[in-house]
Amino acid sequence: MYKQRFEKTKAWVTANKHRLAAFTFIYKYLPAVVFAAYPLMLAYLFFTKDSRLLKCVAVPLFMFATLSAARYLLNFPRPYEKYDITPIFPKNTVGKSFPSRHTASAAVIAGAFLYVSLPLGAVFLVIALLIAASRVVGGVHFTRDVAAGVLYALLCSAVYFL
Repeated sequence: MYKQRFEKTKAWVTANKHRLAAFTFIYKYLPAVVFAAYPLMLAYLFFTKDSRLLKCVAVPLFMFATLSAARYLLNFPRPYEKYDITPIFPKNTVGKSFPSRHTASAAVIAGAFLYVSLPLGAVFLVIALLIAASRVVGGVHFTRDVAAGVLYALLCSAVYFL
């Protein structure tokens, strides 16, 4: 069932150059936007001597380290390993699917932005959810992987930023 649904979705995405371009932007470039904006926010906090800087560094670092350790220990297979599919953008990473680190990182950075600026945080939260969806549609993560990543990142954000 999964393989058939993925292949149908992949065919739909890749059949139209505009859909493929939009998907490519979400999958490849939105993570770059998040990971470029984050140091800019940290630089702003540093130069304005904002006391929130320490939390905005420590919380994502803690989340990333603990999530990476869990991924390594759990070592769940990826959809393309389990179902012998080719992702929209081929990848050859083995295991370490659960939880999704791209998704969790984008979500915890959105949490940091929410802590500093509610409007910017809302924008980055939407971006994090788009990144999450793109990982599933792209065939590199299961829904549970991205859901766990988002939930863990938002839990860390809620506990430490609130």
